[in-house]
Amino acid sequence: MRALGKIVAHIPARAGSKRVKAKNLRLLNGKPLLSYSIECAIEAKVFDEVYVNSDSVEMLKLAETLGAKGYKRNAELASDTATGDEFTIDFILQEKPDTLVMINPVCPLVTPNDIKDALDKFQKSSCDTLITCESTQMQTFSQGKAVNINTNEQLVPTQLNSSVETLNWAVTIWDAKQFIKNFELTGSAYIGKNRELFPIHPLHAVKISKEEDFALAEALLKSRTTKVDYSEVKYWSSVST
Repeated sequence: MRALGKIVAHIPARAGSKRVKAKNLRLLNGKPLLSYSIECAIEAKVFDEVYVNSDSVEMLKLAETLGAKGYKRNAELASDTATGDEFTIDFILQEKPDTLVMINPVCPLVTPNDIKDALDKFQKSSCDTLITCESTQMQTFSQGKAVNINTNEQLVPTQLNSSVETLNWAVTIWDAKQFIKNFELTGSAYIGKNRELFPIHPLHAVKISKEEDFALAEALLKSRTTKVDYSEVKYWSSVST
């Protein structure tokens, strides 16, 4: 099991969102969207430092209010054309973490246990990058072409299909020194070279990209306060009707 050194949480949240205006500051179930990732990172209690990386003064003030640090991003690194590689290498070179954990601010249902489980998996692996994902064995197509099934044969039961992973980036972990090396070598390090894909519960990875995503996320957040007893499994029966 490798040593993780200085572990830093990195929450990138620029001001100029396009599809939903100022979404990181928009209230979701009574709190700013950005606050969920900050509180989750702090509650996980695994980080030496928690940072919000933003060009927005308001977001940096919110970070400090909730007990995190603010990293002021340069304007060019907050543009529509700025890449994850560019603002991540900038942060790494300035703050010098050994292990960098990005928590996606538009995934408000991520839990502290998701973070701790991902970090544990990363520590026990030899990967340079761990990315959370969703895994499915449902029949999958890309650009009209079958990915995990043979369309010239009868369909087999779904559980026999190969699994397909979709990256959700809810939590991403990098070996910071290897990130620098990969970036210097090819200019690309964000997706890693020796990567581990780590499935998390799909409801925890719900991502807010469009207006309608707010309604879904809010409904799910409210459902967490509803107590349901799953200890006794019940079934419908004609005998009892």
